[in-house]
Order: sequence, then C-alpha cells, then structure tokens
Amino acid sequence: MTGQFSAKLRRFARNSEGATIVEFALIFPIVLMMTFGTMEISLYMASMVTLEGGLKEASRYGITSKPQSALTGTEKTEVPLAFKDDDNPRLEMIGLILNRHTLNLIDLDKAEVDEEIFDSFSVVKDGEPYNDLADHPNVGNPPNGKYDGPGTAGFPPDGEPFSDMNCDGVWTPKGPKGTGPGAPGDIVAYTVKYNWKVLTPIVGQFLGKPDPDAPGRFIIPMTATIVVKNEPNVSGSSFCKVP
Repeated sequence: MTGQFSAKLRRFARNSEGATIVEFALIFPIVLMMTFGTMEISLYMASMVTLEGGLKEASRYGITSKPQSALTGTEKTEVPLAFKDDDNPRLEMIGLILNRHTLNLIDLDKAEVDEEIFDSFSVVKDGEPYNDLADHPNVGNPPNGKYDGPGTAGFPPDGEPFSDMNCDGVWTPKGPKGTGPGAPGDIVAYTVKYNWKVLTPIVGQFLGKPDPDAPGRFIIPMTATIVVKNEPNVSGSSFCKVP
C-alpha cells in the first residue's frame, strides 16, 4: 500500500496540468498593478503638459492691454473659482482660457492660483541688482550678501550702488508689489499649484507623498509658473523720465 501511495505521489509531482493558471494567478496582480501605474503616470504627465500649455495661452492673453467685455453666463460657469471677479472681466477671461486648455484633466477649483505683479524681471527672484561692497571700516571684510542702504555705517551716503529698474529712486527687494493680472507694462508671474490624487498604490509609494487630508492615500504636487511682461500703454512711455 505504501508503494501505491508513493507511485501516486510521484505521478502527482510530475503532473503539469493547471500549472499555467497557477502561474497566471500569481503574476496577474503584479502585471495589473504595473499596467495601471503606467497609465496613471501617463495621465499625470498629460495633465502637467496641458496645465503648462494652458497657462502659457492664458498669459499670452493676459499681456494684452486691450479691454475685455463682461463674459456671458455660459462662459462664467467655466471660470475657476480663483479667477471669478465680476469687476475684472480680464482676469475671468484668463481663467476661462486656462480652464479650456486643461481639457478637464485638472479641477482648477481645487488648485492654488497666484497672479503676482512685479516692477521688473530682476525683482521676481533677487531684487534690483546692486554692488555688494565690502565693509569699509573693517579692511578685508568680505561683502555681506545683502543690500546696505543709506545711513549704513561704512558705506556711501546713498547706500550701495544699485540699478534702479523701476525708476522709483530706491532699491527694490525681491517680491511682488501686488496681485492680479497687472497694468500695462507690469511684470506678472502666473503660478498654478495642484495636488494630483494618486489612485495606484505603487505610484504613490515611489513618486508621491502622503496626503494630509486623507490618511493612507498619496498625492503628487504639480506646479506650473510663467513670468510675462504686459504690453505697455501706447499712449505713454515705458522709459524713465529725466527731470
């Protein structure tokens, strides 16, 4: 009887029937996860491209100085919340163009949108250029990496020399002077920040970060920024006037 049992066991071990379905059951979840992960990454990249392209098109309209009439009721329904302003149809048109170019891949109502106005391109990042002089009273003391203005001991009475980009007579540090689409001749930085909600766990583990609003879920932050200069007012001059 023992010999018969051994023979049956050997036949069972040599039998390959059903091996394919077992292998498929083991590999299929991994293949499925990789497939959906690839699809999600592709969709994320496509959304990022449409966001950058839409922001470019919206900013191209934003630089024009032509007046904009009020949007129709249908058009207003397409304007993202961050751009809704009954008193500023130009801003609403910028939002409408951006929304239409993102092809509904991004919910702009949940995005963070900034329109910051600057005097010049230089102040967007570093402020107006200046000559960082050494501290005169202490010979050999290197430049301190910051602008030293009028009245600072050891420096010229008018402070360190700088390039007055906006012709206001004072050094302008980095940072915006206001928000919105700006006036003719202004430098405007448009920025859109959006958190892409990750659906595939494998993508979230490797490319995302924890979602603070949903424990156990992941997000991939995306940011698009473009800096443009509005067209000057044709009735005036964009150059500094000599007194």
